[in-house]
Amino acid sequence: MDRLLLGAGGAAVSFLLVLGGVALLPDALRDSVPNSVIGGVVLVLGVVGALRLGRRAR
Repeated sequence: MDRLLLGAGGAAVSFLLVLGGVALLPDALRDSVPNSVIGGVVLVLGVVGALRLGRRAR
């Protein structure tokens, strides 16, 4: 259960980091980036975090 909570927490942190990074972009650039790109970045960060968490536990 602890690993599940750590994984969910890591995904939430990566999501918030990406949203913060997008918020810092200028308006014109932010509007030109499709939502699917932002979602893809969040998914990649989540997978990388899950892999790192899995390797650390062994």
